[in-house]
Amino acid sequence: MQIPIRKLADWSIKSKLLLLTFITISSIFILSFTSSYFFNTSRTLSIMINAVRVHQKLLQNAFEDLYYYKIHEDPEYITSSAKNLDLANQMIKDLLKLRNDYSSKSDEEIATYLYDGYPEIYNHEFNNALLLVSRLRILDKLGNEEMQSSRKLVIETLDAVDQIKKELITSNEEIDINKTQVQLLQIQKYYSNISSEVNNLAHKTNSILVWVMIVITLILGILILLLARYISLSITVPVNKMVANFKIIAKGNFNTPLLIPTKDEIGALASSFNIIQQDFQNIVNNTQNIAKGDLSVILEPKSNHDELALSLNQMVQNLKDSKSKNDLTIWFRSGVNQLNDLLQGDQDITQVSKNTLDFLSDFLSAELAAIYVYEEEKEILSLSAAIGIPSKNQFKTIQKGHGLVGHVAETKQWKNIKNIPKDYFEVFSGTGEMKPQNIVIVPLIYNDILWGVLELASIQIFEEYLLEFIKTVQESITVKIASSIARNKLENLLEKTQNQASELQVQQEELRVANEELAEQTKILIESEKKLQVQQEELRVANEELEERTNQLEHQKNEIENQNQHLSKAHNNLEDKARELEQASQYKSDFLANMSHELRTPLNSLLILSGLLSKNKKGNLNKEDIESIEIIHKSGKDLLQLINEILDLSKIEAGKMSIQIESVKSEDIKSEILQDFTHHAQKKKLDFSVQISEDFPPTIETDSLRINQIIKNLLSNAFKFTSRGSVAVRMEKTADRLNFWREELKGLETCTITVSDTGVGIPADKKDAIFEAFQQADGSTSRQYGGTGLGLSISKELARMLGGEIHLESKVGEGSIFTLIIPVHQEKIVESPIKIEVRSNELESPVNLPFFITDDRDIPHLPNSLVLIIHSNINEAKSLYHKVHESNFKAIVASSINDAIILIEAHHPTSIIVGMEFLMQNGKQSLDNLRNHPFASKLPIHIVNPVEGIREHDTNKLPTVDATDLTRAIDKIKNQLFLASKKILVVEDNSSTRKVIKSLLIPTNVIIEEASTGEDAIAMIKSNLYDCVILDLGLPDISGYEVLDKLKASNIKIPNTIIYTGSELSREEHRKLSKFTNSIILKGLKSDERLMDEVSLFLHQVATQIPDNPKINVTELDDSIFKGKKVLVVDDEIRNIFALGKILEDKDIQVLEAENGKIAIDVLKENQNIDLVLMDIMMPEMDGYEAMDIIRKTPKINEVPIICLTAKAMKEDYQKAIASGANDYLTKPIDENKLFSMLKIWLYN
Repeated sequence: MQIPIRKLADWSIKSKLLLLTFITISSIFILSFTSSYFFNTSRTLSIMINAVRVHQKLLQNAFEDLYYYKIHEDPEYITSSAKNLDLANQMIKDLLKLRNDYSSKSDEEIATYLYDGYPEIYNHEFNNALLLVSRLRILDKLGNEEMQSSRKLVIETLDAVDQIKKELITSNEEIDINKTQVQLLQIQKYYSNISSEVNNLAHKTNSILVWVMIVITLILGILILLLARYISLSITVPVNKMVANFKIIAKGNFNTPLLIPTKDEIGALASSFNIIQQDFQNIVNNTQNIAKGDLSVILEPKSNHDELALSLNQMVQNLKDSKSKNDLTIWFRSGVNQLNDLLQGDQDITQVSKNTLDFLSDFLSAELAAIYVYEEEKEILSLSAAIGIPSKNQFKTIQKGHGLVGHVAETKQWKNIKNIPKDYFEVFSGTGEMKPQNIVIVPLIYNDILWGVLELASIQIFEEYLLEFIKTVQESITVKIASSIARNKLENLLEKTQNQASELQVQQEELRVANEELAEQTKILIESEKKLQVQQEELRVANEELEERTNQLEHQKNEIENQNQHLSKAHNNLEDKARELEQASQYKSDFLANMSHELRTPLNSLLILSGLLSKNKKGNLNKEDIESIEIIHKSGKDLLQLINEILDLSKIEAGKMSIQIESVKSEDIKSEILQDFTHHAQKKKLDFSVQISEDFPPTIETDSLRINQIIKNLLSNAFKFTSRGSVAVRMEKTADRLNFWREELKGLETCTITVSDTGVGIPADKKDAIFEAFQQADGSTSRQYGGTGLGLSISKELARMLGGEIHLESKVGEGSIFTLIIPVHQEKIVESPIKIEVRSNELESPVNLPFFITDDRDIPHLPNSLVLIIHSNINEAKSLYHKVHESNFKAIVASSINDAIILIEAHHPTSIIVGMEFLMQNGKQSLDNLRNHPFASKLPIHIVNPVEGIREHDTNKLPTVDATDLTRAIDKIKNQLFLASKKILVVEDNSSTRKVIKSLLIPTNVIIEEASTGEDAIAMIKSNLYDCVILDLGLPDISGYEVLDKLKASNIKIPNTIIYTGSELSREEHRKLSKFTNSIILKGLKSDERLMDEVSLFLHQVATQIPDNPKINVTELDDSIFKGKKVLVVDDEIRNIFALGKILEDKDIQVLEAENGKIAIDVLKENQNIDLVLMDIMMPEMDGYEAMDIIRKTPKINEVPIICLTAKAMKEDYQKAIASGANDYLTKPIDENKLFSMLKIWLYN
């Protein structure tokens, strides 16, 4: 049974389908034939019924003839009736005879006999007779009982008819019609029974035929279904196996063959699949061999179109080339390092030369080598060392310019000689001699000074990389030779100097002895004049010798100075090297800054568009799409974090990272830790705790930003490498047992912040490496945990900048403990933003202030509570003084205008009360003098008595009250004091900035006045009394410093001042500003939050007497502020323009575009209703700096707010942008929330 099935399984799919089609069509034919057969069988019953009908017709005719005979009594009717009865009986006899003839006659013979006798029964169609004969055979078998019953009834009918016929024919008497009718009725009843039996037979036959049809249909249907299922399974099962294998291959497993034993198309496909799978496995095996370093693998391409094999072969070739280059680079570096190691230490010129030649001859396979040292005084080259040159051929000295070596020394140019003359000396060894094939002569030059010549020769041609190596080490060899020569000269000079010093000491001793002898001879001078002359001559000679010795020492001193100059020159060379290293560091910083720009620019578009898509405002993304977009957005943010970490590290290395020392509360540190990491701990199901011991100081002096950055880095690592257990932070005083690495920490009060975890731990050999940049405990490509390895490196450097250090304890599998140690107290390093409190700049009181009566000039008083009384009558002055006291004010008294001005300058009163009698005595001119004085012009003047001789319009010019009511004057002073903190001057050249500040302060009922230049500000301060001035340092005419200097020079009191500038201030600038103001708040325009914080701080300072009105926060304004605004986006990156335009248009902002600064200026000139400009920096043709500078100098467009968008995040980039004309600054990638907060500030009207 299995062999046919096997053969059928091997049939092609087409053959199987044709087989199924054939069986289906055959079944249809069988069903059709069966249906036709059954239909014809049913027709047989109809013929039988028709025969019964004909028989009944004959009987009916016989009955009618009998009936007519009864009526007419005509014998012909009897004859006719008998005839009809004969026909009826003959018909029945013929039918009964059929059964007996079935076995002896054929169907056609029987049918012919029946048809000839009764053609009307068969509708005159012979086929119907033939059909009746064939079907009666079947009906006789199917309905045996019914056929037997019908036959019995027919026989009974036949007998009854024969009886009637017999009576009709044989009876000579009168026929008994009634009896005959009764017999006829009996015959009719028989026929009725026959019809019933025939109907029963018809029903039974139809039932059998229906069941046969059903059975045949079911059999055929089941057969077709089984065959169809078999064909379907023969296709789907192998296909499913192939799909499963495809999935296995998709996972990288090529070792599972596809076993399909059939020989149809699926089997052929499986065979091809196995061939492809085997090819893939071969490629994987070859690739693995390549990965293991076997680059000898060559794949045989299947054809010219086998791109995979061709590409892999090309890759192998590229790897070979890359490996060759790497090997050559390693060879270079190894050679340089080996040579430097050989030349280290104090070596004389011979040792340096010999070590150099030994190394070069071995490393470069040079059989001949020599080094000549140049002697500048003699202009000769002396042989210092040689290898492989026969003694007879060695030149001990060579004159400069003579021979090849001398020529190279003179021209300072290389010589590479390949065509060696035949008579050139040979390289010899114990086994024979060989002629060199290549000679290289290299001048040893440093700082354009010739120090010697290196000659190398080989029996082989020097390859290009060997020559390149010689060029690389040439300078190192030269520097070492020069150093040895200089050190040798210095040692010789030192030895010579020491010898001369010894000789000088001997001479001095001799001189001492000579002096002693001279003294002794002097004693006996009187005894012998001759002896004295002799001694004098000896003394003169000794002095001459001593002078000569002194000149020699002077000469030696000059030589030593010359040597010192040489050493200084060498020191300068070292400094040049240091500067080169510094320049290389600068190149690195520039590279990192440029890298930041190049990465941030595409990241800007990626983050903006992915953030916009993740909101799914159009609702056309499904959940999986949104999750994918969120993953893209998160990956972009992770990449941005990596860029920021690299920039932090570069800032630290470049020494540009600044810190701000302030008092930090320990509870604040704890709160921020819990806020940042509690959710993360819950998510990872870890126990997390932060504990502060009792001995930990409540506040420490440190940089809160940097210390939180260190703790976050340590905690991030702890959570990353801990999958179960706990993470804990403990803050406590430093234990005595702890050993410091930094000496400066010893003796200081320190505290520790410990981060412990139960994670994977760190191997002992990796504890130092993890603190290096880009290092991790597991640095393999298959490591479980991601990350860049920068966090701990940055944390270590930040700890060092804070005066501390980080300790590590760890065991693999048990966890790690990181301990941050920092000083509790340290010197404050002030960085912006900063607030410095200084003393007021009140003038010291003159030594001799005018005195009239005893007043409150020497009594301390509250600000704004001092009143100046001017009255020439001492009694009236005292009376006014006491009434002022009763109102809880302090008072000083002057008897004249000049005395009043002196007291105003010294004590700065807030109001002036002038007596009527004084005005009557001194007239209007005295009031004019008082009003015109700078210190008094801004003070309210109250006249407390009726005034005569002064015109009404003059009194209206003075801020006076009713002259007869002192109480009302006091009340007026109180009201003015209440309003004293409500007048503010904003000095800012940018109108948009002034509008923003004014919008912030309007709801507080503060009177705000504006000045756009320094000169306007000075004029307004001279003529008005302001309680506070918001001052920008960068004004178009004069700077903010000059404004303060001019006010001081004019003896004008400087109001409380807020410095509002975008520039970072140095300590000297802070010190200079602190001379003028009571409070300095230095702030930048770097972000909208910072601007709001500084304005809020200002409101807090001036609002002590201002009613608590609600303040507007521009960042909380409704987005309707954007509707209809027109913003120009300037960027050369179409991706950035598209991304920014997308999010801006979502806020109903009209967006204009420009691809560089030049186009942006043209767009601004054509559309002067632009509300704001978003300006990129790095652009072709005209960058952002130049464009902003031109915009600020161009009328009609110079007031448009400009927000600078750039990928450069350095502090100096920010300062440069603000200096070039930007109002604000945002770094890429753009944070959408910050962007719209900043836009609200600058678009708010």
